[in-house]
Amino acid sequence: MRWFKPVIRHSISALLGMEARKHSPESLEPVRQAMLAVLGPEGEARSPQLSRRLRYLHDVQALWYVRAEMVSVLSALHGEAMAVDMVRSLTPLFEGRLPEAMLDSARSHR
Repeated sequence: MRWFKPVIRHSISALLGMEARKHSPESLEPVRQAMLAVLGPEGEARSPQLSRRLRYLHDVQALWYVRAEMVSVLSALHGEAMAVDMVRSLTPLFEGRLPEAMLDSARSHR
């Protein structure tokens, strides 16, 4: 005898995953293009794997977490202070797409 019926399990995971499905991949395109623009051709040449990841990630949280890798690549090109400022300029693009707690943590480090 099963304790949890598959229908119940799937409906719970559906409720928990509602936030992730709220935004379509098309709605992430402005964020993706802005991140690629900040990375620039020099950054793409220095880290083609990062450029590839930015082009194919389909989750807003994955794009949010790849910012750390962007800082690393941009630091080698422009220095750490400028790299951090460049990546911080992307934060407003994530508003309304991520939980406020994640955005607040980025704002508190200014």
